[in-house]
Amino acid sequence: MRIITVSGAHSGVGKTKVAEMLLKKLRGWSAIKVTVSHRGNVCPRHRDCGACDELGSDFAIVSDREIIEQKGKDTQRFKQAGAKDVLWLKARPRGLKQGLKKTLFMLKKARGIIIEGNSILKYLKPDLAIFVKRGNSVFKPSAKDIFNKVDSVVTTG
Repeated sequence: MRIITVSGAHSGVGKTKVAEMLLKKLRGWSAIKVTVSHRGNVCPRHRDCGACDELGSDFAIVSDREIIEQKGKDTQRFKQAGAKDVLWLKARPRGLKQGLKKTLFMLKKARGIIIEGNSILKYLKPDLAIFVKRGNSVFKPSAKDIFNKVDSVVTTG
């Protein structure tokens, strides 16, 4: 199975848009949204997106269609772009490696997988790693950690 990762300098830079564009071209591929949870359930961006919900374990894999296809979520955008299957991996830093392994196993029959997330590049060598930034982007810590592992950089608006 082929894997393409889409990571980025910071939130709102266009990672999901790039993943959507790839999914439209690569028919039959699946997608994974990866979110590394923040402390507790206090969202630093003050949004109710579910990313910072308290995890009961080191990771959770969301496959429930009602959540995946919820209007406005990145996972819904992946599905609308043509992803065959979509999973959302929410993990604490210490559970990311194990969660990623289990999520990939769940999609082992996939033709290919687009994965959106930064920290996964610590544990995965994809076939292609794309990094999205703006011309004046200030890199968040996870972006700084993985920038030297990407194959291609896309600069947006």
